[in-house]
Amino acid sequence: MQKAVFKQQFEAFKISSSEGLEKGYDRFQQLLFQLEAHGAEVSTEDANHKFLRSLPPAWSNLAMTMRTKPEVDTLSIDDLYNNLRVFEQEIQ
Repeated sequence: MQKAVFKQQFEAFKISSSEGLEKGYDRFQQLLFQLEAHGAEVSTEDANHKFLRSLPPAWSNLAMTMRTKPEVDTLSIDDLYNNLRVFEQEIQ
């Protein structure tokens, strides 16, 4: 039952503009941990694409660019987050 709830939360996951990248990332990491703990593994590719789609509208151009790069499918979620942090000041 909880596995289904966490999967639903994963599908609906969004980061608000007021939440910011770091807090959104922390919340996403926690959700991935909960999914894994309940036996619902999420591939690196799926996690990265979901995280990029979940970013606030101000990030849309950068997120689109990142999604088209082939290496986004193999980056760890931590590496993806660190790549995004480089641009955080420009986006805000």
